[in-house]
Amino acid sequence: MPHTIITAASVRRHTRHKPELPPGPLPPRVTRRDAATLLYRELGFPVSPRTLEAWPVSIVRIGGKATLDTAELLAHARGIIARSPVQRGGRNRT
Repeated sequence: MPHTIITAASVRRHTRHKPELPPGPLPPRVTRRDAATLLYRELGFPVSPRTLEAWPVSIVRIGGKATLDTAELLAHARGIIARSPVQRGGRNRT
């Protein structure tokens, strides 16, 4: 079994989605950074805040920050998950 080398880049990659939102009821609007954290926490859906710029989710600018509607965001993410194909792993037995 090969040894796993832990680098600074791998630590940053795996700690990118820190739980910044407090537990409890979801806020009605979130920033893109909080939306990425929310999707990862609620649905296990890893996505970057930059990717959310291309999603067809309506935004409202509040104080210069783009905020997304939480319900619309979660509905779109659930739709992506529902449309994703199921694949099986393993080896072919021939």
